[in-house]
Amino acid sequence: MLQQIIRNGADPNAGKHLHCHILKSGASLDLFAQNILLNFYVQSNSLQDASKLFDEMPLTNTITFVTLAQGYSRDQQFHQALHFILRLFREGHEVNPFVFTTLLKLLVSMDLAHLCWTVHACVYKLGHHADAFVGTALIDAYSVCGNVDVARHVFDDICCKDMVSWTGMVACYAENCYYEESLQLFNQMRIFGYMPNNFTISGALKSCLGLEAFDVGKSVHGCALKTSYDHDLYVGIALLELYAKSGEIADAQRLFEEMPKNDLIPWSLMISRYAQSDRSKEALELFLRMRQTSVVPNNFTFASVLQACASLVLLNLGKQMHSCVLKFGLDSNVFVSNAIMDVYAKCGEIENSMKLFEELPDRNDVTWNTIIVGYVQLGDGERAMNLFTYMLGHDMQPTEVTYSSVLRA
Repeated sequence: MLQQIIRNGADPNAGKHLHCHILKSGASLDLFAQNILLNFYVQSNSLQDASKLFDEMPLTNTITFVTLAQGYSRDQQFHQALHFILRLFREGHEVNPFVFTTLLKLLVSMDLAHLCWTVHACVYKLGHHADAFVGTALIDAYSVCGNVDVARHVFDDICCKDMVSWTGMVACYAENCYYEESLQLFNQMRIFGYMPNNFTISGALKSCLGLEAFDVGKSVHGCALKTSYDHDLYVGIALLELYAKSGEIADAQRLFEEMPKNDLIPWSLMISRYAQSDRSKEALELFLRMRQTSVVPNNFTFASVLQACASLVLLNLGKQMHSCVLKFGLDSNVFVSNAIMDVYAKCGEIENSMKLFEELPDRNDVTWNTIIVGYVQLGDGERAMNLFTYMLGHDMQPTEVTYSSVLRA
């Protein structure tokens, strides 16, 4: 009956009512039934009730500890989740593939993926290295660490590779800039008869983007259409980047219009591409359209919009964007501040740029270049040279833009 409640959506009240009924009737639950009840509380996000039930259980097993660990991990209480996994080891319970996959995912979530080699040693010792679930979890952990060659050895050791294993390795190659290997494995996977999913297609598209293999990317796009993943958010973003970088802005715009509009990334990406392609008017129009939705802009969105304002020399709109940045608390972000400085400099209000420059706690080379270029464009070579000297005194490495500006000063 509890399993039926879980399948129907884990209604907390229904499950608790049944639990109370069992207790009032004086009936006792065996370990199997208690684990089902524990899983119910975890699935319904009632971790306090789950922990209380755990403390009252006279017997526990591997399923008990893994269930609780997964619940706490899903709630981002990673240290508590790790506590239960380590306790499982200490109390001598069976260590099966589900224990290893839970532990490896936990280490990645805790930014401790570099410890995966110790888990890998235990996996080999217990003979679980050929398991597809364990292997894929190891691939993901090694991918985060950048140990691509080890990840490939793990992949090759998997006895019966499934779609998740192939996807993990394709993504591992793509995330670590092994673009050619990623595409080769993607093609090999298809030859073996596996139908790619949205994550596999996204990894392949990222590799096409990295190699600037736009024609290959279009063939992967065809694969996305064939498998009906072209409207998936992750695939859509990868396609948007591909077409935008290839200069086919019209195709990128068409893709954008077909995508869901409830996520910031497509909006921000499209605004950025417009701003970088000398289509500043379209960038501003799209931003205004975005502001009519519930999507909230971030620092990258504002940096692109401010770039468009600077390109069109729109001082008043730039000031409005500056006010929005202050409202959203992004004024300390160096990329946004650089863009605001550029707006004021290009619009002839270099004093405001200098004020922002002096207030900015973290400056990068773009910050220095923006203020130096601003003074050069106003014909104030002396101030530009003084800033250049000041820059060198702060151990900031000049760039080509810095040198070309100073030579013009």
